[in-house]
Amino acid sequence: MNKQGMAPMKLASLAALALLAGATLTPAAAQTEKVRVLLDWGWLPYHSSFFLAQERGYFKEAGVEAEIEQGRGSNTTAILVGQRSFDLGHLNVTNAAAAIAKGVPLKVIAVYQHRSSASFIGIKGRVKLDGPESLKGLKIGSTPGGSDGLSLSIFRRSNNIPDNALNVISLDASAKTAGLLTNQVDVVSGDSHAYQAIVRGAGHEPVAMELASFGVPLLGFGFATNETFLKERPKAAKAFLAAAKRGFADAVADPEGACNLIRSKVQVAGNLAQCVDYLTGLQKLSQSPTDPNWGRSTDAEWEALISTLRGVGEIQSTKAASTYFTNELVP
Repeated sequence: MNKQGMAPMKLASLAALALLAGATLTPAAAQTEKVRVLLDWGWLPYHSSFFLAQERGYFKEAGVEAEIEQGRGSNTTAILVGQRSFDLGHLNVTNAAAAIAKGVPLKVIAVYQHRSSASFIGIKGRVKLDGPESLKGLKIGSTPGGSDGLSLSIFRRSNNIPDNALNVISLDASAKTAGLLTNQVDVVSGDSHAYQAIVRGAGHEPVAMELASFGVPLLGFGFATNETFLKERPKAAKAFLAAAKRGFADAVADPEGACNLIRSKVQVAGNLAQCVDYLTGLQKLSQSPTDPNWGRSTDAEWEALISTLRGVGEIQSTKAASTYFTNELVP
């Protein structure tokens, strides 16, 4: 696997291996299906679950040949999967919901992070974050547009905060970390597991205020597929989810081992300790893969999400919650 580029992570074809060995294909091997998967972003610690599923043969056992490629944001992943450029997407479910409402032929087939990790993060000793009022007077580094802007808009609306009551400084995503560590801003908005790992890696103790505790009912990570793949190849989608779930369970059982594996395969920012910190931070916010209801979502949480997105003008659709997701493929 290429450590530098966008090369896909591939499982060797069982058929090709059998032919090279001069063997006769078994029925199981003959039924192996290729599944093209696009991630939410470039390689990050939590993607180690997919490497575990590959390395330990879980995809192969499920009859799936998985081609997994790095993404460039959940919005893009939702669109490309909807356009059938890929079969499945690992993405932020809130972004998927917005795409579905706008007509992208997509359906969410599993949600494993039911609570958004969107937060305000600062450095202990410099700020105290204990509620919306504590943000007043602080310089807040935030990236306009995308999930950052959406979370901030919902937070303001849910807590009756006028637009001019907070001092929000627009920063590119790549500039927020430097801004926080060099005191250019007091706090940043973003995913708590990511920024807390960064702050600790820089030798500081982070403080965080999760927006989910203050009226922001957004959903986090999950999987989606396009309507065509769902109709024509549901068994392949279900098999992929079952194998991926096993990889998730292994990552929870041994985060350091998971980080060692992904770092040996591709380039991941930070050192091993930061990788483990980042990975375990997200795991704490996610549904345990040993939970018998792993991946399942409810009408109630979808209705809350849709109502919230509609309330801030992110979507105008009046589609029923059932058109956004299905639990039928959850292993």
